[in-house]
Amino acid sequence: MRTVINHGFLIDPGNGVHAKWNIAIEKGKVAEISTDPLDGDVEIDASGLVVSPGFIDVHMHEDPFVADEGKFQISIFESELQMGVTTAIGGNCGIGTMDPKVYLDAADQIGLPVNVGLLVPHESLRLQAGVDNRYETASMIQIEKMKYLATDYLMAGCLGISFGIRYIPGITELELMEISSTAQKYSAIIAAHLRNDADHVMKSAEELMKIGRELDLPVQFSHMNSMAGFGQMEMFLQWMDQQTREGFDVAADCYPYEAFSTFIGTATYDDGFLERYQVGYEAIEVAEGPYRGERLTEELYHFLRDTAPKTLTIAHVMKGEDVEKAILHPEVMIASDGLINGRQGHPRAAGTFPRVLGEYVRKRRLMTLYQAINKMTAMPARRFGIKKGTLEKGADADITLFNPDAIEDKATFKDSLALPVGIKGVWVKGQLALWDGSIMQAHGGKSVR
Repeated sequence: MRTVINHGFLIDPGNGVHAKWNIAIEKGKVAEISTDPLDGDVEIDASGLVVSPGFIDVHMHEDPFVADEGKFQISIFESELQMGVTTAIGGNCGIGTMDPKVYLDAADQIGLPVNVGLLVPHESLRLQAGVDNRYETASMIQIEKMKYLATDYLMAGCLGISFGIRYIPGITELELMEISSTAQKYSAIIAAHLRNDADHVMKSAEELMKIGRELDLPVQFSHMNSMAGFGQMEMFLQWMDQQTREGFDVAADCYPYEAFSTFIGTATYDDGFLERYQVGYEAIEVAEGPYRGERLTEELYHFLRDTAPKTLTIAHVMKGEDVEKAILHPEVMIASDGLINGRQGHPRAAGTFPRVLGEYVRKRRLMTLYQAINKMTAMPARRFGIKKGTLEKGADADITLFNPDAIEDKATFKDSLALPVGIKGVWVKGQLALWDGSIMQAHGGKSVR
């Protein structure tokens, strides 16, 4: 079947396209691009709409795969599709599936709402090597086992290695260096949630950058708004620019919110977090469970830490001007850091990409539509080495069709999964996956390796 999208405004930064073009889809690929209207079995009039490569979310937290049942527990991937995302990369912050090979194979066999790639999650390596205490230092024997596993997963198509250094205080420079060395053969990216944030962010950034310099690997600083968004962003971005000038391969990602989200039991909330963020307990909101929507008190903090450490929280602690600086920086791409637990979470999982297009482009005019789409398509595709993010002839037909005058996020901290508006249609590998907010195909996505 041949589907054509006529009369739309094509924005394809990977090919420098910003003009009215018509596009045809056949056999999962872009079959033709023309200034003249095209004929097809299905013809879509995209007058007044933007035709874009499908958005790429390079930092999200994937839905679990239950091997015993042979199925995925779908939640976040549906929200990604609703945002116009066609490719999502999981395994971030060092957290993810225990066996990326099994996960990627299952994606190919079963299919998902969107395409999925994975980073090798360091925490999973640690657990498989028998290091189950996050404050524990790994032995060389355990590190060697982690290296063996990481190499195996990279050979299977993982796109790099991710560390959650903050979440595993016991990780040493030796462990970081040795595990990262497995990525050298593939020139694969190393990404990390840094060891510390706020006033300690520069020292923590240098810790990761040292690994990248010595191993000559690309370095990705994860969700920089939640690392340097407390008054340090300008200093961090200037430092990152200096690394680039010195010839090192470095970039970052960011989501457009002034609050981060993590589990109450993580090391983020170890003693001293109130002083670090210069807030009281009331800055932390419970995101799920019987206390959902409540702000912490000292008593509730200790109760949840002791009895329900896997409770998601939202920390309203970042500075809006810092978030803005990160989003506008030319080497910072848009990513959601989306995590959904029990159909609850942070609005970033359902609103990130429409929010940037609606708030930062249309309403505040802080960047052009072309610049924003570049941060969501060609830029992340190049960064992670995947053949996505462009719409030239022969490319995968991952396409997002949206109304630039109407696109807007609707998810809030009270209704974190509310659907955005303004996205007309989404195609994943040439199949119509979403139309007017309704999911049409939930199994068209495959692995990206």
